[in-house]
Amino acid sequence: MENSMIVLPYGSQLDFETNSLSHAEPLQQIKPKASRTITNKTRTGCITCKKRHVKCDEAKPQCNNCLKSRGRCEGYSLEPRKKPSGPGQLCWDSRQLTRGTSPRMQLHVDPDALDFQNSSSMLYFQEFVGLVQGPWTSASSSGDLWEVTMPQITRNNDTLRHAAMAIGALSMWHRQSTYDSLQAVSIPALPTAERDAHYFHAVAYYCHSLKLQRQRASMPDAIILSVLLLFFETLRGNRTAALDHVNHGLALLFYLLTDDDADNYVANFAPNPRPILGAVADIFTNLTMQGRTIFRGRVGHDMPLPNLTKGLKNRKQTIESFMVLLSQLPRSRSIDRIPDVFNDLDEFEAYWLAARRRQTLIYPIMVEVMKATGFQRAAWGSSDGSVINKFFLHLLDNQQVTEFCEASGKLIQALDTAFMPLFNKIIMSDPKSPTYLRAIHLRMQYLGVMIDDPPQYVHVESVHARTPLFREYLSLAEIALHTAKREVKNPAHQLSLQCGLSWYFLIIALFCRDPMVRDQAIWMLKDYPGQDGLWSARSLYLLALRNRSVEQMNTLEGSPLEQWQRLWRREFVFEDGGDRIVFRYLGKNEITGVWELVEEAADVQRTSEDVQWKRQPLIGSGGPLMIDLYALLQ
Repeated sequence: MENSMIVLPYGSQLDFETNSLSHAEPLQQIKPKASRTITNKTRTGCITCKKRHVKCDEAKPQCNNCLKSRGRCEGYSLEPRKKPSGPGQLCWDSRQLTRGTSPRMQLHVDPDALDFQNSSSMLYFQEFVGLVQGPWTSASSSGDLWEVTMPQITRNNDTLRHAAMAIGALSMWHRQSTYDSLQAVSIPALPTAERDAHYFHAVAYYCHSLKLQRQRASMPDAIILSVLLLFFETLRGNRTAALDHVNHGLALLFYLLTDDDADNYVANFAPNPRPILGAVADIFTNLTMQGRTIFRGRVGHDMPLPNLTKGLKNRKQTIESFMVLLSQLPRSRSIDRIPDVFNDLDEFEAYWLAARRRQTLIYPIMVEVMKATGFQRAAWGSSDGSVINKFFLHLLDNQQVTEFCEASGKLIQALDTAFMPLFNKIIMSDPKSPTYLRAIHLRMQYLGVMIDDPPQYVHVESVHARTPLFREYLSLAEIALHTAKREVKNPAHQLSLQCGLSWYFLIIALFCRDPMVRDQAIWMLKDYPGQDGLWSARSLYLLALRNRSVEQMNTLEGSPLEQWQRLWRREFVFEDGGDRIVFRYLGKNEITGVWELVEEAADVQRTSEDVQWKRQPLIGSGGPLMIDLYALLQ
């Protein structure tokens, strides 16, 4: 492929009457690199020209020479003040991403160094920094992407700074609202209240960041911008637009990692590119799993993640193989030698990230197991219960899958054994400390991986044995929510792109065999104040509530094994960006007395629990929905 940079397909225009975005043309090519002329060393030019030892035209905020010849500019070094006070000034250098002795809550951005047009824009940027360094966002994420890196790179980049100010303005609008939860937010159509001016300022900054990106066409900016705009749209409750940004961001990352000139793109991404790319990859790995079951429109008319899917097909790859590529981006610590006891959370997290990234290998293994046998073909469109049961049994209880999960489980349990003394010590310390909440989130991440263990869901006895695991997760989640509620007064601070609490509440509500623990998960979903990436907590709650009725009906007939195998047939997807639920299960036909596959759909109401579930014809072939969805992505 020709060596060229690309423009992020965010060339979107805002209709201020409908408050909606219309997307412009997709990726565009930029002129190839021009030959450079070596001149005397410049001392006042931009960082890129200094590295290349060429004369800089010193245009701000990015020099035109770099934009024309290379498609990007790293900006300018900030001259230190004669008498600095407070924390030092920070520039985007991803070599600083490695945690220091005590990096958290000690790195601050000096707003005086920014070229703000007015005091409002400065306040919006400060609001953004406070938001991404908030306890919920920073505790539930891995590494310093939000707390350290995002404030640095948005400060020195005009395109990203406008996106950051858009988020800050939106956060300020939330702060001055009367809502106590993101789930209840209502977007204004007109600035009827004084505080609504912040919302429309946010939209203006958002659009300007898109305009600047189209003009300057920087690959690093495009990828980071995809994260920021995803954060923005999720914060204002537009999950359909957020899903578009996930789709575009993943397509960019796939291009970056698989193009013929991929090594050059990665090397030029930043001074030390892999840590920051790895941090971004962690976000998109989580959102990829969500995006596979959330459709922008309706199943059959739209496909999940269309831009990424098209790129995968063109290069004969799969989402599973792409996720493995994402997991290999960071230079992870070796986990062959685990210490007896971890000294601090930073040390544990370095090992933990390496172990968790290894978990992504389970997905291509399961796909290969499914493709390597005739069970998939037999189950395609089949309504024979015994054939479907054999398919699920083979997929979940396959020797290759079991061996991988057992090996991973031993490794993760060894990490947890070395972590528990440190965890217990922190839990006995000050509950108001950021370390306290971070330790709880890391422990919940461990429990979440243990919950995501496919072979453990084959036999009803092993599922019963997982009840203490489910109970501990809910207990820790309750503490985390209580701790965050005490500190968080702004609904915007309840957003995280990497937290998975609401998803695991749903898993427990669907699979736990203890009715009391199952109900506790349902009620925690109902009262969940936050927003976890693309998931709508309200949609998950209504699905869990409907499943409760299905389980009650299921217990009326058959042995425990027969009841459990009927529950294997439960499947679901979300349409209209998550505002419409499609739920499939086995229900008993009252006339024939036969257990038949039933598919229902419900439109999610903002507040009312009186949701109307309506039966509809089966989507796809009529066999397992997972096979039909897998076929869409191939």
